[in-house]
This record gives sequence, C-alpha cells and structure tokens, in this order.
Amino acid sequence: MELRVIKDEVQYAALLDEAKEIALADPSKGSPSAERLEVISLLLENYESTRFLLERPDPIDAVVYRMAELGLKQKDFADIIGSRSRASEVLARKRPLTLEMIRSIHERLYIPAELLIGQSREVGVTVEEDWTLFPLKEMKKRGWFENEEGKTGEQLIKSFFSRTSSNSAPVMLRRSLAGDSGASDSHALYAWIARVLIRARELKRSDIRYVSGSITDEFLRQLSKLSGSEQGPLLAREFLAMKGVVLVVEPHLPKTHLDGAAMLDEDGTPVIGMTLRHDRVDNFWFTLMHELVHVQRHLGKGTAFVDDSESAGRDKTETEADIFAAEAFIPRQIWKSSDAYRLKRADSVKALASSLMIHPAIVAGRIRRETNNYRILKEFVTAGGLRELFGLHS
Repeated sequence: MELRVIKDEVQYAALLDEAKEIALADPSKGSPSAERLEVISLLLENYESTRFLLERPDPIDAVVYRMAELGLKQKDFADIIGSRSRASEVLARKRPLTLEMIRSIHERLYIPAELLIGQSREVGVTVEEDWTLFPLKEMKKRGWFENEEGKTGEQLIKSFFSRTSSNSAPVMLRRSLAGDSGASDSHALYAWIARVLIRARELKRSDIRYVSGSITDEFLRQLSKLSGSEQGPLLAREFLAMKGVVLVVEPHLPKTHLDGAAMLDEDGTPVIGMTLRHDRVDNFWFTLMHELVHVQRHLGKGTAFVDDSESAGRDKTETEADIFAAEAFIPRQIWKSSDAYRLKRADSVKALASSLMIHPAIVAGRIRRETNNYRILKEFVTAGGLRELFGLHS
C-alpha cells in the first residue's frame, strides 16, 4: 500500500495494524521494512497529534445552545424528555442523560447522539440528595472533619463540602467528571475530590500564580528527568509548585478505582491529586505526566479528570493524554528505533533509561503496557517506597 498522509479513522486503523505487524516481525535496521515502519510511525504520530485536539462540547451546553437557537423554553425541553422535574434536574446538571433522553433529544433537537453521550459520567452531587451516601465513617477515621463535637452526620458532610467554596455557601460539589475512573462510587469520588481541593488550598504558595500555557512540552521533558532521582517525586512537587501547580497526595477511598485526577480550583490554580494506589515508580510518573497533559490541553473550570490507569475504556481525550505523557518521557522516534523496544531485555532498558536520564522503571513499564505482558521485566517495577516518601502509612 502506498503511504500517504492519514485523513480518516479507516486509514489510521489500517496503518496502525501494519505497524504492529512489521514491529512483531522485528526487521533489521536499514531494511526496507524497518524504513517503512519509520515512515508509518511518523504518519501515525502526525495524525495522533491532531485528531484529539478538538474538545467535545459539554452535552448540556449543547442542549442549552440549541434550545436558545430554536427559541425553546424549559417547558419545551420537558415535553421532549417527558417530565418537568427531570428537565429541571438535567439542565441544572443534577441528573445525567439517559439513553432514552438522548434518543428523544437527538430526534427533536437534531443534536448528534455522540455529542450528547459526551465524556462526563456524572454532573454533581448534593448533600440534600442523601448525605448518607457519602463514606462518613471513613472520612471521620481519616480526620477530614473540623469541630466534630456535637454535630450530626448531615451537618459534618455539609460543613465539609462548604469548605470547597471560597464563600462557604454551596453544599454541592458541581463538577463534571471526565476520564476513566472504572466502576467507582460517585459520592466517594466527590468526597475525595473535595478533600484534594481543601488540602491544595493549604499547600498553595501565595507568592506564585499559575500562568496559562506555562506547562509546555519542554517543561514536561524537563520534569521527566527528575524521575532518575530517588527523591524525584518530592522534587517534582516542588518543581510544579514553582509553576503554580499544586500536587496533593491523598489515598483513595474505598469503592473507588483511582490513580490520579486533575482539576482547577476556583481561582484557576491547577490541582493534581494522586492516590499512590499502586505504590510503583512507573505508575507514579506516568500518572503524574498524564494528569499534567490534561492541565496542558484539556482542563476547564467545572471539570475534573479522574483516572484509573487500568481502565479499558479509554476515550479520545484519555488516549491523547496517554500519547503525550509517553512522548514526554521517550519521544516516538527514539522509542521505535531503540533496542529496548525491539529486544525488551533488561540491559537495553537500562541503556535507554540512562541515555534519556529517566528511571528505568518507566521504560520497563512502557514495554509491559504496550505488549500487555506483565510477567516480564518485573525487577524494574517492584512496589514500595513512594508512600513512605510522601509520609503516608502503608
């Protein structure tokens, strides 16, 4: 097949399959197959770097915009989905769209169904909704509440969530959850997000403000080199603080499958939360870089990206974050031509890591992920040490 610039998903899928087939054949350097693989890799890289850049509009924003365009009121929307109360809750982001609603909206408002499905899994939680759904016992155990004496469980939950707002008014955490968080309990997720925001305000440096656009590709490459140090994770936290980005390490709550998250505080400060659920060097660095790509490319007010690194359902935004996170550590051209990629041996892993000044666990972790073979190179990705480094109890 003649090689041309990729213009659609069909061409992309065909070239991706061919690249995998050639790579598995392990062609020798300089051979026609190796040269063809290099050209295909460049074409794939070019397409991947542009295909994910357009951020999908929020489904509710799309509905509101279309209603305004057609001169429709909330009562008209109620007729479309069959209930006034549901219409009110959907537009207030208190109730997610169901498949039946999506079908009806698509047919009546002519909004593409794929846009209505969107990337948001949940749009907000209210304490009034049912405070008993929050993991109160675990939150108490971790000391998340202030002045507990004499307060009821409902009062504790309301007071806790009010601390996520600068004016202490709302008892709702209204954020769309994007990303991959597996089959996590939404109330536990929102409680964890609130805790991360509260802690971020305690850690935030008052003398440094985040400047939009300062998380550049070059900055990410510089950050990646800190991984070579035993104190690298702590250095990374300081390095990010100098840019006005707050890194919070907070263990995940039961019923959540969470490695990291990225969000903006009310004042525009980027906040990255990490759980260290997998106490491994490769997982820490890849998760951190993944969340930083969200800050760089995707993050907007009112949205939190919550990520489970083991989730199988990666959408386009998550795939983009994976691609650019991997690129920050090992550029594609270097990766495809490396002995580590071809041979997958311990000595080649060490050699590539040394040349790039990154931790060898990152190289080994990439090989394990891409081959889906977690039995190899185990000596590089053993668990332990990070929780102690951040002062957490195992």
